[in-house]
Amino acid sequence: MSGALCQVIGCGPAALGLALAADRRAELPRLLAEGTAFLDRSPTPAALGGLRFPFLIDANSVGRDFFAGVRADGAFAAALHGRAGRQLRERHDRGVPLRLVGAFMNDLSRAVEDVLPDGFTYGADVRGVRRNRDGSWTSVDGAGSALVTSESVVLATGGYEDTARVCRRYGVPPGRLIGSAQLLSGRLDEAAQVIGSGGRIAVLGGSHSGFAAAQLLLDRFGDGIPAGGLVLVHRSISLSYADLSETESVPAALVGRLETCPESGVINRFHGLRSGPRELCLRALQGREPRLTLRESGSAGARTALAEAGLVVHALGYRTREVPLFDQWGQRIPTGDGTVAVDDRCRVLDADRTPVPGVFGLGLGYARSDSWGRRRVGINTFHGEDAERIMSQVLATAMV
Repeated sequence: MSGALCQVIGCGPAALGLALAADRRAELPRLLAEGTAFLDRSPTPAALGGLRFPFLIDANSVGRDFFAGVRADGAFAAALHGRAGRQLRERHDRGVPLRLVGAFMNDLSRAVEDVLPDGFTYGADVRGVRRNRDGSWTSVDGAGSALVTSESVVLATGGYEDTARVCRRYGVPPGRLIGSAQLLSGRLDEAAQVIGSGGRIAVLGGSHSGFAAAQLLLDRFGDGIPAGGLVLVHRSISLSYADLSETESVPAALVGRLETCPESGVINRFHGLRSGPRELCLRALQGREPRLTLRESGSAGARTALAEAGLVVHALGYRTREVPLFDQWGQRIPTGDGTVAVDDRCRVLDADRTPVPGVFGLGLGYARSDSWGRRRVGINTFHGEDAERIMSQVLATAMV
């Protein structure tokens, strides 16, 4: 395809935000008329569908956060009336299983594809995006063949857990470390073997993923985990609060820095523990969960736990699944080390913190940061203000 307005590389949950935002703003006909292409390396829609939130745990957000971006009377409203959509709406103010979220995202993807029947290409293994002399961008495959040329590019390729880097940093043999995403998706054989032999498991990371992994292990293996059989190593611990009054019931030493989101009023919105992981953290701190021990990173206890654990669960976050960018002379455009930064308008930044013209980032691997430097990760954010900021700039290009 050549002469398109925009190409979106990656068709995961976040990528759908561009079409949703256009529909909310009554700009979908323009977006379609100008030409928009979605590319994904998965061979089929079914294969991609299996990758959308295949986790055994609950989300750390309530149901409405996952359908808030869908216009109720819009082009994609059919997804709201499917089984998953109905269940999410019924639990709009409560936590929901992530597998239900995945089912809804698959329904939503099908609704978008119904409106853009020629807009999705599967089996597109994009290995780079190069800038042309006229300022447009062309995606290329591993053989260097052109895939799509467009005025702008939205990178929505997600993130990955860099387990090899963590193994080197903490001296953990690769065979003893598993990514939290693998564990949370149901790969529990290694954990079962360690627990069955009387070994100890260490979780590396004090975020939602870390405590969710600990909760899954406790739920699945129960009393098979002895006192102190599970150790969580963290740099710091932060809880989320609906308002300041909630801090009164928490030990003063744990309250720490409070960052109030100016949009929602939620305290520690993008990094504080919520729901089940929050409750588990408090139980462990209050001595009501003897199977779980918390150790601060760098302490002697943490080093011992990592050295002796039969299995270490990586839960230190994600790095960008990066797509290389090249300038018109074929030179690689450096975009940082591991995590690609975007500015407040979701424009991808190069290593000098300068926006790369016409290239935007959306989703887990390209999340914006708030005023405290916390990454703004959430479907409601990706489908909401992030997608709207990108869409307005993409359409502005079409007006030139």
